[in-house]
Amino acid sequence: MNDVAVPGFFVTGGPPSVPSVPPPAPPALPAPVRFTGLGRGFRRLIVRGALLQVVTAGIYRFWLTTDARRFLWATTEIDGDSLEYSGTAMELFLGFLVAVALLVPVYVLLFVSSLELGMVSRFSSVIAFIFLTVFGQYAYYRARRYRLTRTVFRGIRFHQSGSPWSYALRSLLWWIVIAATAGIAYPWAQASLERYKLAHTHYGDLNGKFAATGTSLFVRGIGLWLIFVVLIAMLLATIGYLSQHKMLAARPGTHESQVAGAIIGAITLVGMTIGFVIYATLQSIMMKWWLGGLRFGPMVVQTTLKKRRIFGAYLRCLLYILLIFIVLCVLFGIAFGVGTAVFGKNLKPSPQTMQTITIAGVACIYFLLAVGGWIIYQMTIKLRIWRVAVESAAVAQFDAIELVRADASLPSSAVGEGLADALGAGGI
Repeated sequence: MNDVAVPGFFVTGGPPSVPSVPPPAPPALPAPVRFTGLGRGFRRLIVRGALLQVVTAGIYRFWLTTDARRFLWATTEIDGDSLEYSGTAMELFLGFLVAVALLVPVYVLLFVSSLELGMVSRFSSVIAFIFLTVFGQYAYYRARRYRLTRTVFRGIRFHQSGSPWSYALRSLLWWIVIAATAGIAYPWAQASLERYKLAHTHYGDLNGKFAATGTSLFVRGIGLWLIFVVLIAMLLATIGYLSQHKMLAARPGTHESQVAGAIIGAITLVGMTIGFVIYATLQSIMMKWWLGGLRFGPMVVQTTLKKRRIFGAYLRCLLYILLIFIVLCVLFGIAFGVGTAVFGKNLKPSPQTMQTITIAGVACIYFLLAVGGWIIYQMTIKLRIWRVAVESAAVAQFDAIELVRADASLPSSAVGEGLADALGAGGI
């Protein structure tokens, strides 16, 4: 039989051979996320900023916030490309001034309504609380929009749509449900609010999505809720026991009064310790839950976050602050004792003078503790949690980013950030 040539294979007197098919390409590995910053660089920035805030009566915080964001953004890399923060300190400062101008009439109206004006004055506190709660959530949403529009990655910036008033009302309604259910609804409230925020978060023409559920958060945190309920029940039972035996109304200095004070002190200490553990544990659970729910189009954030690292950051912050407090108290005690021994016999200060010196010393301790505690908080919680969260993450299907196109929306103003700062909800 003659050989037959056929396109794609060669036949030699037998059945045609099947052409070889190249094996499929292996799936792309998730894009790594890295933090390249050095702790000492951020520490210098924070310490200098804290001192300048003291000198400028807090005005320097706008420049410090901008510098800190630029540091954190620039040292966060996704697949080798870092984020960029394009906001300026002057934007924040001017936004704060505009926010204060807007809030002054509001506070004046709230003050006037608190005066004796009939039924309005009786509900003025409730009205003020509801208004400031809604307004605070409105400011938070607008501040988030500002930060997103100043965040750039690969030449394309993030932005946020949606209504801040809609988000604020959603938040208020959820908090009512949380209060009515004794906290049971908290996981579903967080999932709902995160879904709203991510559904209106965009990277160019790519839409965000939040995939984590309230049920999964509830399952992870139900143990903490039970501990909290038991703690509250024990506190109420103790107060009821002391009231029943009239120990709370006992005269100061009596045995009943001392026993009641010791019991209340012990319960307070135990309650604060357990409360800290619950809070730190909840933050670690929520961080891993939140990271695992992030989506942008086909891109999926994966995380290997260890919750103990988040808890350790809070514990380290608490221990450092306690250490500073103990050191300051010891130094004040030594200085007070030496001053009394050296000058007390000759000057013979009056009780009023001693009281003034004590008050001044306590004020110094409070001031130094506030400044030192703020620095420690920024280093041990803000920076460390950012680093731990970033280094635990990776982005699957990251190659989809090559198809993203820039959006034509304009950057948001800094008034929302100023409102959040004026209401005490601002931050890095």
